[in-house]
Amino acid sequence: MNGFDVYVLISVISAAIYLLLLAGILLLLRKQIVQLYNAVRYRKRLSAPRFNRGNTTSLTKHLDNVLRTVTQRAIPPTAFLVATIILFFLVFTLSATNLSINISAIIGVSFASLPYLFLRMKLERLRRRGSFEGETLISSLLTQYWVSDGNIFDTIERTIVTGDGIKITGKLLSAMLLEIRNTGNKERIRRAADSFAYGVNTNWSRMLAYHIRTAAISGCDISLAIEDILVQLREARSLAEERKRINGESVRIVVFLIPLIYIGSIFVSVHMLNLGIGRFVRNQFMTAEGFGFFSFTAFLFMLNIVLLEIITNRKLDF
Repeated sequence: MNGFDVYVLISVISAAIYLLLLAGILLLLRKQIVQLYNAVRYRKRLSAPRFNRGNTTSLTKHLDNVLRTVTQRAIPPTAFLVATIILFFLVFTLSATNLSINISAIIGVSFASLPYLFLRMKLERLRRRGSFEGETLISSLLTQYWVSDGNIFDTIERTIVTGDGIKITGKLLSAMLLEIRNTGNKERIRRAADSFAYGVNTNWSRMLAYHIRTAAISGCDISLAIEDILVQLREARSLAEERKRINGESVRIVVFLIPLIYIGSIFVSVHMLNLGIGRFVRNQFMTAEGFGFFSFTAFLFMLNIVLLEIITNRKLDF
């Protein structure tokens, strides 16, 4: 058995020991983890009035909004936090076999933040797509509002059923309608309207949510307000088309060029420097410098994509 095989064997054994240690800790604390999860879960159910008054933490409220908007399901924020912590410990224990504790902690935090970054990227993508449905949505809402003789609940239902081209905003409208249709609670109506506005996160969505909330509570006529939003959206669309033409190349450069550069470095190392694929893999993933550099590069690549998604792909708004 050569030195490389011994090194690999030691690394595998060390990783197995760390994983067994983590599994043992989770096994010992399983009752406390289940009790904590159930306590948070049932506390949310049994304390609905206190929840409605907004006594939840900002982090929990933020994660709840993100998860509901992206997944369209009621995923508990605490479950997401627990999964993130478990991912951190898994990456940390694997990294600690080759790296120092401080570097392993940094890598663990970086990888543990990736699920949130993925959710955030998908959220911004959904928001952008939903924002471009604004003109179609507002036009359909205005038509159905006239047909329904000013009944905002029938207007939303008709818009969902008959509206084409509102895949994202239609789901948000459906969720809002389920909340506001059979309730006279002003706070519940406000939260449902705010959830719709959060799902798109534009000026026009906030204005529309405000007008829907006003109509649902007081029953006043909002047709002129909806017409004003439609006029402003039509002006914003012409500006958005020009911006899309200018910024279209930057995202493609980052998404395709950086992976090609990495693949090119592998080709140069193996075929031009005669490094050998086995030695390249060992230097990249089984040394402190190589694994740290790869992890840091992968994290920055994902972060760069998220930032480009947020900055360059702007929503249709005014």
